[in-house]
Amino acid sequence: MLLMRRLWIELAIATVLLLLAVIFVWNYYDIFIFMNWVRTVQELGLFKLYAMYRYNISYRVVYFPLAPLTFIGSYSLGETVSKIIVSSKLIITMTPEQIEALKVTILRIFSKLPLLLSAYLIAYILYKREGWEVTRWWLYNIPLFVTIATYQFDPIMVFFLLLGSYYIAENKWIRAGIAWGLGAAIKYIPLPLVPIAYLASRNRHNFIRFLASLAITVGLIATPFMIVNPQDFLNNILEFHGNRPPQYLSIFNIPVLLSNRDVNVVDAVTKSWPVLFILIYALVILLFRPKPGDKESLFRSLAAVLLVFIIFSKVVNPNYLLWAYPFLVCILVKKQSKLGLRLLVLATIIATIWPGIYLYVPAVLGKPAYIEEVMQYYNARILIEKSFQGLGEHIILKLLELSGHGFGPVFEFLYMNLNLIGALLIISYALMLFHILIVELGNMRSIKDIVNAIRNTRQKLLSLIREFQHTSGK
Repeated sequence: MLLMRRLWIELAIATVLLLLAVIFVWNYYDIFIFMNWVRTVQELGLFKLYAMYRYNISYRVVYFPLAPLTFIGSYSLGETVSKIIVSSKLIITMTPEQIEALKVTILRIFSKLPLLLSAYLIAYILYKREGWEVTRWWLYNIPLFVTIATYQFDPIMVFFLLLGSYYIAENKWIRAGIAWGLGAAIKYIPLPLVPIAYLASRNRHNFIRFLASLAITVGLIATPFMIVNPQDFLNNILEFHGNRPPQYLSIFNIPVLLSNRDVNVVDAVTKSWPVLFILIYALVILLFRPKPGDKESLFRSLAAVLLVFIIFSKVVNPNYLLWAYPFLVCILVKKQSKLGLRLLVLATIIATIWPGIYLYVPAVLGKPAYIEEVMQYYNARILIEKSFQGLGEHIILKLLELSGHGFGPVFEFLYMNLNLIGALLIISYALMLFHILIVELGNMRSIKDIVNAIRNTRQKLLSLIREFQHTSGK
């Protein structure tokens, strides 16, 4: 009885924190683009969604269709509810500023409902299958609060990824393919994990059923948009990501920051990163090969490969940590690895601090912030003010004012050394996650262990080739 009471108290506290993340803020830089999707659909129709990128980059849709459809649906519902409430007699005594704050708050709540629902569905799955200790780590994780606060689609994708992973462990391949397909229709992340599903399958027939159901699910969602306008669809999905320079927490952003974004350095890193990434990706898949029907080894493999993306991708944002979080906490909690869990928490703190100061410091000083993905300067203060518009606007304006008046020289120092600070934070972030990858997941505690593991990959590769030849011959 006492245990259940404590559980409900902890759940209530987590709910309050999540609701605060829902109500007070979103990332206006992204939300402005998302609202353009709504305008496009309302004025031109659904199948013009990917066409506007040609005329204005702020109308870009860099996701598969299920992501924009989710936002458009929930935001439009919020608009309808907002109009009903604003036109009612309930707000007759409210000032125009209060009415505007109310409208923004309603839009935030309804827009974020799919994110909040996904977070709780993940918690439910983890509670039913892993217990409260693992669930607690999920509900009280910093990337979850940041992702819901800023509005990113990752919780929805992670829900389908986690659900499909349990189906793989249970040998339910068609369900697994559908789940991963729905996840990929939000964000592409399940697609590069497909080789792990192949290695986890007992026979070729299982994998073919999985792959077919995944492809059909993605195809049913994406094909109508591709048929109407294939070039614009591919330009949005592929071109923008391909042209992005190293960003935020990527280790490839370190030389870029230290060179003060020298064009030649950016160009060299952008061209060379795929080679190193593909080598590490392939090596980790071989090192962490899952055993068919074994959930623990499957989760270990998924966590390891996702960490490769979270460390070695060209673009690494704070919300990316959420991809691996359920798999990591399942492993680290069951191992009772206090060091691993502490490093994970520290990495999440750094992942939040660096993008935070990157925007907040210039906002305090009234200086522009360089937005890496579009390689342009933006008014940092306006971005922050618009992000907190509504109930949180007065608080953030007061905080900016106090920071500028009370700690002006400190913020000047931070601004002058922002690139160096960023490089040091990225190094710390990468080292912590690399330790989790090598020591906590790989059980490699010395250089000798690492060398031996790499040597063994040749044998694993030959074994994999023989298995493939054997199954292909059947």
